[in-house]
Amino acid sequence: MTKKGIGLISAYALVMVVLFTATFAGEWNPSNYSYTLNEDTLTIEEGLWNKEQVEIEREGNINEILMFQVAVSEERQQWRLDLGVIAVLLPLLMFITAPGQRPFRKYLPFKWYTTVVLAILVIYTAWSIPAHLSSIDDIQRYISLLTSS
Repeated sequence: MTKKGIGLISAYALVMVVLFTATFAGEWNPSNYSYTLNEDTLTIEEGLWNKEQVEIEREGNINEILMFQVAVSEERQQWRLDLGVIAVLLPLLMFITAPGQRPFRKYLPFKWYTTVVLAILVIYTAWSIPAHLSSIDDIQRYISLLTSS
């Protein structure tokens, strides 16, 4: 294993540990909102480590609360899918910087490898970002409905 290979593995491990820690330990998603539902109240939390909290009474707001929960769940699902794609695509992108260690080098020329990986990245990003923006808009709309009542 070369120094460049060890560096690539270390960088990949560091990025993935940070992403998994923020996502699963910190309950983070790109909307930056999470919630807890108690007997009488919904607590909306914003932020990763220093969470700002807003408490909302359940009574009279049950429809908006359910729609908020669905929107946050959809955003979490999308983010976890993104984590899986990042876990697969990140090493492939990193191998572009180390052509001697990239997979398929005997079967796929470097330019084709780079083109395929970047095409997959662009296509997935073009699909993922609008999905996140839509979910975040929904979440913010439901929060404004809940906090205004």
